Formats: sequence, C-alpha cells, structure tokens
Amino acid sequence: MRVVVHPIGEIGRRALRILQSEPSVTEAAAWGVTETPQRTRVVDDLEGVAVVVTDLSEPDELAAACLDAGAALVTADSWGGEPATAFADAGLSLIVGANLQTGIAASLALQEVALVDTPLEVRLAWTVRGRQRRRGEPIPFPEPVGSLWGQEVEPRGWTGHNIPVTAFEAPVEGEWAGAMARVSGAIDDGVQRTIVGTADHARYLAAIALGSAAVPAGQHAYGPGRQWASAAPTAYLDRALAAGLDVATFHET
Repeated sequence: MRVVVHPIGEIGRRALRILQSEPSVTEAAAWGVTETPQRTRVVDDLEGVAVVVTDLSEPDELAAACLDAGAALVTADSWGGEPATAFADAGLSLIVGANLQTGIAASLALQEVALVDTPLEVRLAWTVRGRQRRRGEPIPFPEPVGSLWGQEVEPRGWTGHNIPVTAFEAPVEGEWAGAMARVSGAIDDGVQRTIVGTADHARYLAAIALGSAAVPAGQHAYGPGRQWASAAPTAYLDRALAAGLDVATFHET
C-alpha cells in the first residue's frame, strides 16, 4: 500500500521514518513539505494513496483532499470539526486519537479485556508534561518513568465499551513518557488483575502511536467514518510492537 505523511513537526517526521520500514508499505512519501526529507519522495497529490497520516492538529484541508482522493486519514488527535459523515458516506476511515492516551493506553486495556471472561473494571493512565504531583492516585508506570502520582480525568476515546473505566494523567518532567492500563476481570478460578504498560522517550512513543494506525487503516481494520485508534486494538498494537514498542505486564489472581 502507498502511504503519505503530512509531517508538521518532529512526531510526524518520526512517524514517516517508521512507516518507511513497514513491510506492507510499498512507499511512504511526504506531502505538504518544502524540504525533502532524507530518502523520501515528496508528492503534490494523493492519487493512488491508501492512507494519509498527519500530526497537524486541525487538518481540515487535508481531510478534504483525502475525500477527493479516496484515502483514509490518520490523525494524532480529534479536533471537533471532523467531516465524519463525509468519510462514512465515502466508505473511508477517519482515524482520530492515534496518540499515547486514546491510542496506546486504551488499546493496551482492550487487549487485556479480551482475555478475561467478564471484565469488571479498567483503569487507564498516561503521562503529560509538567511538574510531578506530590499526591493523588499512585500510577505504576514501567521504568524509566516509574511510579507517579496521577489526577483523575475524563476517559476520552473510551466509547462503546460497557465497562466501568477511570482515567488518570500523571505529570512528569523531562524526556520520558508512559502509558498504563489496569484491567480487572473474572476468570475460571477467580478474579484476575493485569497491569500492562510502556515507557520510553516521549517523542518516540508519540511517533509509534501515530504511525501504528496507518497499516490497519489501509487493511480496513477500521470501519468507515470517524474511528478512535483503539477501535482496532489488536491490529494497532501489532504494528506498534513491530515498530519498537516495549510492553511490561504483571498478572495477579
């Protein structure tokens, strides 16, 4: 499949390099840039492109170009004015929230939810840039982030899942970032609690989170219209792991 990346910043440029290493991607080109990235072809139209990826916060013009070209669009966040109906009518996927919070953390949780007989509770957590808290909810991120205090926030992107969920943001200073999910569920011999998480350089994780939705989108793992990146958790995490995502897991029964 042909993929085009519209890289606004470092996250987009890193996602482009990740997609250039994807076995199922025949070409990962750049669009909308004035300088040619190393070993990258720059294109001025989207003809024949399966998926477009961008780290632009409100890519309205790019979304219109994708609709004209018949290409799916992957974005790092939701921006409120997404042309969801137009993408649905065209049979195209508009993937939003391909980031640490609504992409990786939510997908880690949903992957574990699928392994229990009856899911009972989900806790999501991720880091944000800021001064570390001295109190709050203890969040066990893997090293090198380690345990932090978190504050409860709205669990964005967790729609269509009839499971009690709470979410937490944990400020951290420096270059590291992390995401974690804790899933409690009933199994044959009792109740199992699983903690699964990842921690790495913030920009590295953000690029993996953005780029990992591209191949699933091109392979129609997502339905038409507006979809959160975690709507295809297995396909999404498979590509994230292939791109270098390291995951730590702890089980307790």
